[in-house]
Amino acid sequence: MQPGNMGLCRICRRSVPAHYVITDNKVWLCKQCPECGQTQTLASNDAATWQRKRTMWGYDASAPINCGLNCGQCNRDHKPSIVFVDVTNRCNMNCPICIVNIKGMGYEFHPPMAYFEKIFRHLATFDPVPMVELFGGEPTVRSDLLDIIKLGRDFGLRPRVVTNGLRLADETYCKKLCDEGVRFRLGFDGRDPTIYERLRKNPNVYAKKLKSLENLSRFSRRKNAILTCAAKGINDDKMADLIACCHEYRHVIDELGLIPLAEMWDPGTFEEGHTTTPEDVEHMIERSVPGGNVEFVPAGIAASLRRARSFLKRKARSETLMLGGVHPNCEAMTVLVSTGREYRSANEYLRVPMSRLATEILQRSRRIEAKLARLDPDRRLDRWRGQLLLLRTFGPLALRTVDVMRVLRARPLSTWLRILVGLLRGRKLRTLVNAYADPPHILRIATLPFEELHAIDSARLENCKAAFAYEDATDGRIKLIPTCIWTHFQKDVLGKVAAKYGTAQPAEAVTA
Repeated sequence: MQPGNMGLCRICRRSVPAHYVITDNKVWLCKQCPECGQTQTLASNDAATWQRKRTMWGYDASAPINCGLNCGQCNRDHKPSIVFVDVTNRCNMNCPICIVNIKGMGYEFHPPMAYFEKIFRHLATFDPVPMVELFGGEPTVRSDLLDIIKLGRDFGLRPRVVTNGLRLADETYCKKLCDEGVRFRLGFDGRDPTIYERLRKNPNVYAKKLKSLENLSRFSRRKNAILTCAAKGINDDKMADLIACCHEYRHVIDELGLIPLAEMWDPGTFEEGHTTTPEDVEHMIERSVPGGNVEFVPAGIAASLRRARSFLKRKARSETLMLGGVHPNCEAMTVLVSTGREYRSANEYLRVPMSRLATEILQRSRRIEAKLARLDPDRRLDRWRGQLLLLRTFGPLALRTVDVMRVLRARPLSTWLRILVGLLRGRKLRTLVNAYADPPHILRIATLPFEELHAIDSARLENCKAAFAYEDATDGRIKLIPTCIWTHFQKDVLGKVAAKYGTAQPAEAVTA
């Protein structure tokens, strides 16, 4: 018998039947526990927007769900596009909203290189190879972090580091990692020390975080991302300045990931009454972009083009979004375009709203999915046939929806004449555009419902494309658990790994 939709009881955390209820434009996830009774969690403060994403997606809420949230025992192959690897639970901060440090877990997790070699060797067998994110704790507190990165590269992986940025404030250290081509997801909650006083209980870190941005601007040759914890009543009125900050550093920052403040802290350790849902975060951005006209769409619409991209770019993989959303209420995204002075909504360059364009892209990609599946992008003839199919499918849509004249007017006629001459001489369009047209900087913004144990449901996790990888200490196998439910299993799983490798110490014996 199929389990139907499941959630985690807010009190005892067991997997229990769950369903959604909408009242007064709010969405509640109701869970029925045989021991604790019924509990409910606020999933959205804007039911209309929450439902609009489902409509855009064509989501069938009555479809069977084959996930019981029994991660670790489930053998489902999620074919993840992005994989996180915990490298330590040591940290040089002590945020009250974080539970994945030594204090929160009760022991030290700091495994040796042999642990990562097993994980990387396994991930290298995936086709396509996923993006790999080194996570913590704080990865930069490891003295061998660069060795871990180089080990991943030896297996054909390209690890990125998720960091709070404090050590990147050290010019020598930052330059060393940047010279090796390391890419970062930098934790940065805004340009105001009061944000860090309330959110992190540590206003002194602000100066270091700003210095880390400046160092990345000086030394990084790669595009990086900013991760921001977005909280109503704390930094919602600072989002306009955060977007301006991204524009100021646009040559090294091209993505902004916004994580709604999840209620993960222990009772009495943080401010109450700041429940922030993904739709709240979207509205923060909509109010903050100059000119407005901002729309968020399910990020899975971009993920639906993964097979199509394989005919245009070899070894196509998701490099732009955090979780590779495959559910309408997972990631949502929007795109901003630089005018040279500020970021504006991509809608200003479209003849139709982004939401309508995204819906049509999703519908068209689904229609040709079966045809593309019969073609092999590694065979030249099949590759050409696939490219022709994509041109016929999406070419007319692009001409109909993109305001070509506005795009053309953004550059002088002489620029386009030089590009035309270059094309006639056989040069690649992308090379010519980069050389002569100075293509506008794009900022991708995504809301990331990350680690929200109280609000997850099995419908969202069933086909999740983001996971944490770990070695099962009981059988030595490398296993995966979907990202948003990882913290439910993390303490037990990593505790056994730490014990196996002899790195388990009680929290009071460790100074991070």
